Amino acid sequence: MIQTTGSLDPTGLLVAEHILEQRLCGSVSYCEESASTNSDALGDLRKQAISNDQLPRLYLADRQTSGRGRQGNSWLSGADSLTFSLTIDFDSVREPSAKLLSLAAGVATARAIEFEFAPVKTMLKWPNDVYLSGGKLAGILIETSQAFSDRLVIGIGMNVNDSPTLDSYEVGAKPNSLYAVTGRRSTRYSLLEPIVASLVKTVDQLRQSPSIILGEFRQRCFLTGKQIRFNQLGQDCQGYCRGIADDGELMIQTSQGLRLCDSGAIRMVRVQ
Repeated sequence: MIQTTGSLDPTGLLVAEHILEQRLCGSVSYCEESASTNSDALGDLRKQAISNDQLPRLYLADRQTSGRGRQGNSWLSGADSLTFSLTIDFDSVREPSAKLLSLAAGVATARAIEFEFAPVKTMLKWPNDVYLSGGKLAGILIETSQAFSDRLVIGIGMNVNDSPTLDSYEVGAKPNSLYAVTGRRSTRYSLLEPIVASLVKTVDQLRQSPSIILGEFRQRCFLTGKQIRFNQLGQDCQGYCRGIADDGELMIQTSQGLRLCDSGAIRMVRVQ
């Protein structure tokens, strides 16, 4: 089942229909413009408007005007950006591997990019930002609604042919695009099906073999071995990233000892 609103990109519509034909998703909501596909998905959850047979449910917009990132940041979407959200059946309370879901979403996106654009190699900035050639390529935001703790929304924004121009950015976080790195222009919707397929497969693998997901993230970890700055319990701290713990937390060696971080903004430190 596909619900459409507005004048849509014909390529996007064809891809959405094929995703349904391949049974990667149970339903699709596709609109010309949305403030945020994550907000659309959460709104449907609050209204209890999604039945089990509609999952996973894909939310797609040709233009997203108020995309959100982690820690309340904004995601700036250009005309060539791929922005979508996927509502999945995943219990954030009872699933033993729930703490690794953010990492799994990053791994799934990295897998799809590396397959479609071989031999490029991505890196993952904890917990799930995707980096390519030292610049941020994609951001991922996972949210849920109190109405359904067993359903989660995974939102992804990716720079395909262009990247936003920013007046400033943190160390190591300059935006990048697939075209800037590979020299290969792509339609944004050519990447939609591979990423959705990878997400569905990787979430299922997370339930069965979380150690595989954890191992892949560690291989791509952008922060391991770097000096970073972080905020924990309202305190600004600095240390050396030791890697990822078995439960998905970031391990940071500070002057006061080893600290584990399970949330918050992590920024690299410019080494003089």
